[in-house]
Amino acid sequence: MMRSEDQMNFLQQRAQWQDTLSAGGKVSRRKGSVLLLILVMIVVVSFALIEFTERGLSEIAGEGYYVERSYLRTEAYSALETTLAVLADVISIDGSLQAPLQGWNDPLAYAGVSLAEGTSATIRYTDESAKLPLNSLDEGTLYLLFTEMEFDVEDSLKLTNALLDWIDEDDETRIDGAELDEYGVAEIPFAASNSPIRRLEELSIVDGFRSLFFTEEGHPNEFFSRFSEVVSPYGNMSINVNAASELALTSLGGLSELQIEAIVDYRSGMDGIMGTEDDRYFASQDELLEVIVEMPEGNTLSVTSKVMSIDIQVTEGNADFSLRAVVSLDGSGSFEDSSQIIQSNSTSSSQTTTSNQSEYPFVFLELTENVAINETIASPEIFPSDPSA
Repeated sequence: MMRSEDQMNFLQQRAQWQDTLSAGGKVSRRKGSVLLLILVMIVVVSFALIEFTERGLSEIAGEGYYVERSYLRTEAYSALETTLAVLADVISIDGSLQAPLQGWNDPLAYAGVSLAEGTSATIRYTDESAKLPLNSLDEGTLYLLFTEMEFDVEDSLKLTNALLDWIDEDDETRIDGAELDEYGVAEIPFAASNSPIRRLEELSIVDGFRSLFFTEEGHPNEFFSRFSEVVSPYGNMSINVNAASELALTSLGGLSELQIEAIVDYRSGMDGIMGTEDDRYFASQDELLEVIVEMPEGNTLSVTSKVMSIDIQVTEGNADFSLRAVVSLDGSGSFEDSSQIIQSNSTSSSQTTTSNQSEYPFVFLELTENVAINETIASPEIFPSDPSA
């Protein structure tokens, strides 16, 4: 009897244990499901947080770029104003600009101006009046220039006449030249400008220059680089011998080889090497005459700079901003309208405006931003026949 009771108790306890184990399993499964749900939510929230963070960092970086660009742009224009003030000061003291040896090569140091820590500025001058005025050159001078650049007779004639046809006001085609009949059958038809060239990159669509001065992809080659060092769309036939190259002096005509050699030797100083401490410049026409003995016919030589190109690049870390100003120092220029020309050439926009108002003592012929960034070559629609368009 006792054994039956013991067995009954044992069976009851066993049943209770099974019920307990069963209930515990259900609880464990419920806890496991909740834990899995929590893990999924953590993954989803983490992904959303990462996306939000990346987007936020991207927006912050973009905002930082525009803030940095705005700061560097301000610094670049500040450097330009300082440079113009220095040039004006030198002119007021010496009467004219002749060469950087007058002391204006480093305008920031001249003015005692220092930039913010971590910011640097590079300022380069190009004397446009030391180059041949492209829009005023005659057939003989152009032909001489191209032959001095070692083009053969056929190419020299082609380049000379095509350029004159592009600039002159009529539609009559010169021998070896090009006008509407030639340009009108191009893949994208266009007409000759029949007006002064404003930028040398315009030559990329001029017959002859297109194949000899540019690559198949439309990029300037070594001939274009050499040509751009000798000619300029600005200025007049009065060439500043203090900065003129030997090729420019030779192509100008009227000077003998001995006279050109004498000019170069004088500028090089006693050591005969340009860019050293004993370099010299002609401060007056009388000094120039003492060296060359006789002025060429027409007296096309000068010792002063009249049109200056100023390139400024401001850098901070990996960010930089470029600015180019072409300034007429005496109010002269090669264009009929010498109004201020401002161009903004960035990777995202291009805009040109004109204004007759200027707060500076000089005339702005061109003002271009981010020159180094914009490597676009000229296209026909950029240069309409009417320069005022």
